[in-house]
Parts: sequence; C-alpha cells; structure tokens
Amino acid sequence: MTITEMEATAANTPIDQSLFDQTYTEIEKKLLGAGKNLQLVSPTIDWWWDTASTGQIAPRAYQLANSIPKWSPVGDFSPGASGLYESYVQVLQHVNPSIPPEQQQAWNDAHNQLIAAQNKWQNDQTAMYRAWVVATTNLPPGVPAPDFTTWQKDSGWLGTLHADSVQIGKMQENMANITGQMDPELKAALAASAMPADKNAQKAGFTTMDQGDGTLIPVPNYLIGTSGQDWVALLTKGGGNQKSISVSQSQSSDNMTKSWAASHFSVDEWFWSVEASGSWSRLDIDDSDKSVSAQIDMTATWVQVTPGQWYDGAYMKTLAGQGNFFTPWTAKGGTSPVFGEGGVLPVMITGLVVAYQPSFTITMSQNTYTQAKQQFEAATGVRIGPFSFGGSGGHASNTVDKTASNGTFTGKSTATYPFIIGVTVALPGLE
Repeated sequence: MTITEMEATAANTPIDQSLFDQTYTEIEKKLLGAGKNLQLVSPTIDWWWDTASTGQIAPRAYQLANSIPKWSPVGDFSPGASGLYESYVQVLQHVNPSIPPEQQQAWNDAHNQLIAAQNKWQNDQTAMYRAWVVATTNLPPGVPAPDFTTWQKDSGWLGTLHADSVQIGKMQENMANITGQMDPELKAALAASAMPADKNAQKAGFTTMDQGDGTLIPVPNYLIGTSGQDWVALLTKGGGNQKSISVSQSQSSDNMTKSWAASHFSVDEWFWSVEASGSWSRLDIDDSDKSVSAQIDMTATWVQVTPGQWYDGAYMKTLAGQGNFFTPWTAKGGTSPVFGEGGVLPVMITGLVVAYQPSFTITMSQNTYTQAKQQFEAATGVRIGPFSFGGSGGHASNTVDKTASNGTFTGKSTATYPFIIGVTVALPGLE
C-alpha cells in the first residue's frame, strides 16, 4: 500500500506531519550520514524476492531497481509509472543533433520510426495501468490486491511491453547507424541502450528475467549489492549495525522541506495506527500530549543499486549542460524539462535503506495510555510512521509481539525477512 492508498478517511494532523519529518531526519542522520539524498518509503516494502538463477535478475528486484520515485522525500512506487530504462531511452529520443542537409531526410525518417515505436509502448503502458487499477479497485473485504509482478505476467502485459521495447531497440540501432560520427556520444548511447531481441544475445548491460513460467526475456541489468536473504544469513552469524531512532510529540520539525525535493512534502497517513479485523485505524493517542515519544531499534544497512552499462550518467550530465533538444523540450525548467522536477528523467534509485526485526517503545501520559490501551491490545498490527509491525499485507510471517504496561506500549516484528524503509536517490544530469 502506498501513501495515497490509505483509507480515504485518513486525515493526518500537523503532529503526524512533524513526526514523519522527525523520522526522516533521524534515518538520514543516524543510518546514512551526509552526502546521500533520502526518500522515505511508507509503509515499508518487503525486501525478500525469489533468488534468480545465475545470469538472471529476479522480477521483483528489477521492478524496484527500475522504478522512478516521485519527486518527494516520501516514496510512492506506482507500477504504472515509466521506469528508469524507459525514461532514459526517451531522453535520447529528444536529443536534436546537427545533421548535414544531405542526410537530414534519412535521419528524420529513422527518428520518426523510433518515436512511433515509443508511442506504441507508451499507449500500451497506459492501457496496462488502467487495467491494473481495475484489477485492484473495489475488491471484496479481506481480499488482498494481487501482486503486480505476477498480475503483469498473467495478464499478458509483460509480454506486450517487452515486444514494444524490442521494437524500440531495433529503431534505436537504426538511428544510431544513421547518426554515425555526426554525434558519436548519441550514437554510442543509442546503441548501448537498445534492447536485444534475443534472450541468448550476450550484450553488455543486459541480463535476462524469468516471466514466471520459465520463459526468459532480456531486460536491462541492475547491480544490487546483496539480497535480503544473503544479508539475513550474515546477521545470523552475529554482528550487524544496530541503530535507534527517536521521535517526540514535544518537538516540531520541518527539515523535510529543506530536503533535495525542497518543499514538496505531504503525507496522507496517520503516524500512529493499528489494524483490527483487517482494517487500519488511527491509534487514539492524544495530539496534545507532549509526553508521547517513541524509540525504534533495528539492525540496518544501506545496499547500493547501480544500473548496467546501458546507462551513461556522464552523457546525461553533458546533455543537461550543453544538450540541444527538439522543441518543446529543454534541459531543465520550463513546461517540458528533460531533467529535474517534472522532467522525463527526474530521479533514480541509487541504494536501499533496509532494516531487520525493528522493535518499538512508545511512552505517554497515564491519561493517553488509558484511552489507547484497549485499542492497542486488540490490534493485530501496529504502524509507527513508515514502520509496520504485523498486520495484513506483505510477508505472512510478519507478526508482532507487543505488551502494554505502566504508560508504555512495546512491540517487536517477528518477520524473518528485512524491510526497505527508504531509498537513496540521485538526480540524473544534475549531480
């Protein structure tokens, strides 16, 4: 569930906003340190995908690594959004190189064919997203939404979009050949990022992915530092970075408005919530109780995510500074930017911020404790900001051990897999 998918009746308060802001600041300061742009993931995402065979990438790993997050310090990973690879390819299509007059017509024809192939992909992507919305809307009570990766394969959309990408790749190679030495950097970028048609083709920067039925398709590769399974296996041998973050209703914070995404910060969630009978509701903690505070302890790490050789970050910087684009596109700013906020290629994931078996302690006044105790004790799940303890959704083994005593609520996730609590991002072309 994304931050916009919480029940429509959810109405957060200034206290909720401040507590999310404090959580962001604490994670940024205590888990990452300086030099990384954080995007909080709320609620957290399971970091546990099937292990892919050698020479392949797991579908869920690919879906996440290829995501383009919103321009916001709080993440929303929508399956309908264009991915990093697809957006990178679109950037190349908008570059307007200097072509000699005698070759202009041939180049225009090749470019038009590439744009037509891209438009077909875009139309199919839009149609897939609409079908996904239908498949996940108005579900009967207690029926969970389908897994997107499985649904995309079973519905046939994965195959359709892959065929579109292969056609785009053919048109890219054609345009690269015509571009030739007139623009060597554009030629190289077009050729390197062209999707191979054959899964058996050995092309740098690409790998294969199982569609779920044993059929392999070529996809752009991503290098992910480790898997959730391997990290947990290391933790079972001892060690790991033990981290704690703290928030309090007595504090106010607006640091998120000073983040890489500037003032774009709005969270439509309750900070304190519980689940009972399959439904989430606000935990009855009094906003005016300044004694309310929480500490969350966890084992945490940062895992690097890097696109394969199909991606040329240096060329993106060149285009952002000196690129010439077809009208109405501009490198940045204006109504049709290529880079930056609202651009074709605004943000990319560079790493995962992950945590294992977090625990919590919430302290409060006796009055607040009395009014919230029954609701807390009856809950099968608890959420504190982005952190989920038990409740429906996600991995079945994520239950919560919790107690209530003397003005304090405590609990611990029993999940045997880690959670993604945030991602680090870069701004292509701009940094």
